[in-house]
Amino acid sequence: MNLKLPRIEIGFLKYGYANARIRGMKGLLLKPSSLEELIKVRTVDAMVELLQRTHYKDELVSLSLKYRGSELVELAAGRHFVSVAKKIKKLSPKDDHAVIDALLRKWDLLNLKVVLNAKRMGTPFEEVKPYLIDVGLMTQADFEAIANADERHLFEVVRHTPLGQEMLSQSTAVFSKRMWDNFKNALQNLDSFLQLQTMLDAYMYLFMDKALVTATAKPSRDVERFRKLFKKEIDAKNILIIERLKKQGVEKEKIPDYLVRGGTFTPGVIKEITDAKDLAAVAAIVDPRFRRFKVPETLESLTDLEIALEQAVAAERLGEFNRSLLSVGVMLGFILLKEEEINNLRKISKAKEFNIPESEVREMIVVV
Repeated sequence: MNLKLPRIEIGFLKYGYANARIRGMKGLLLKPSSLEELIKVRTVDAMVELLQRTHYKDELVSLSLKYRGSELVELAAGRHFVSVAKKIKKLSPKDDHAVIDALLRKWDLLNLKVVLNAKRMGTPFEEVKPYLIDVGLMTQADFEAIANADERHLFEVVRHTPLGQEMLSQSTAVFSKRMWDNFKNALQNLDSFLQLQTMLDAYMYLFMDKALVTATAKPSRDVERFRKLFKKEIDAKNILIIERLKKQGVEKEKIPDYLVRGGTFTPGVIKEITDAKDLAAVAAIVDPRFRRFKVPETLESLTDLEIALEQAVAAERLGEFNRSLLSVGVMLGFILLKEEEINNLRKISKAKEFNIPESEVREMIVVV
């Protein structure tokens, strides 16, 4: 006689151990009080001293022989993120590996941006290599081949990497022929790098969304929630793109051509934001559309709005982690929280090198 187990029991058998381990790892995330300490110290060296008392100790010690300052903090944070991401994948059930890989896929595109930017600046690959976050499909050998390719053959080299093959296989659904042509032209003429950066940013969300859909044999409520979260991130990015284009004097009717596809905003909402006369009017449109958005007390610059949007998205990420129970959502949520932490460390260390006042640094960081 076959007894069908209740859903909660199935969830516990599949995810109980992994979820317990990962929720225990949340205690290792830097607390708001720790971030405050890091902000208060005067130098990056003092910041490193504090971080050596945390889970970043091993990475800082091994890298300190060669690197200093904000560079040391950034590289240590990146290397630690790689080890955490790999540990989470190892803890997770095998049939969820594809979902986790889908979330980490964006790092291939971010790494590609780093390599292409270095190529444009004439920086040797060996100097770039430590900055690559090695958690995606691409290997360092793939990126080295791109770095060493001449401009005439660069498109073909990218096209034959695992990332290029996957982008090409989805071209009809996600990456249109026009986008491919623009991508090819931008690669062949690295002076069009701004256009290339924008395209990679735009594709990153579409790429993750497509990967999340194809990674699951049947619809998953957790995956669907994270897909909705990424759509909100697209909305946040589009708001900032619109405001920057307005500042540059781009004609209003052309603005939609520059936006990232896949968000939740209708053409009507896009028009509202485009027609808004100032940032206060934009914030009023945004407010009801982001549950965790808080209108800044002082909204004097686009940076103020950008920080408020980052914080709203971060709060949504934390909410998804806390809401997930006995599911892959716990793994996905923790990876996103870890991303916020390394971004905070990068901001704080850079701010110290540029002598940015503490009060401004506090506004820049995203506390989760």
